[in-house]
Amino acid sequence: MIKEKIDELLGLNPELTTVEIAKELGVNEYIVLQNIDESLAKAIDGKYFDDVIEDISKWGKILMIKITPSFVIEIKDNMPTGTYGHGYYNFDSKDSSISGHLKVDDIDKIIFVSKKHRGMLSLSVVFYDSKGEHIFKVFVSRDENRELISSQVEMFNKLKNRF
Repeated sequence: MIKEKIDELLGLNPELTTVEIAKELGVNEYIVLQNIDESLAKAIDGKYFDDVIEDISKWGKILMIKITPSFVIEIKDNMPTGTYGHGYYNFDSKDSSISGHLKVDDIDKIIFVSKKHRGMLSLSVVFYDSKGEHIFKVFVSRDENRELISSQVEMFNKLKNRF
């Protein structure tokens, strides 16, 4: 039933974001992304974190976003890889401003999202926990003309299609 409602909303307005759809249906974005057409969002198991983060680390400068209720945090830099220790994946920040410690075991789903946002195609890889909350999002970067960087688009699609 939710799939039909999503399809109906997108039929009326294909530019709706997944957040707007979620708000309209009274669910969280995670529910929308798991029920929207796979051409727009493809979910894979969180167990593939190592493969995904290793691949993203080769894309060049990406946009990493963490959304809180009061603040959208954006970091533009290379995605570092890391090592495991003390129950966390510890990002190696020697060549990146992105650093921290991630409880990888909390990642339930990784979702590849290909959706227009404000009239422009947006490509992201979103890491979700089992409660349906996003942990962080990684976006394909744009050039000085606000066009998606074609090499990153190719790498995004290649990674998404591996699963």
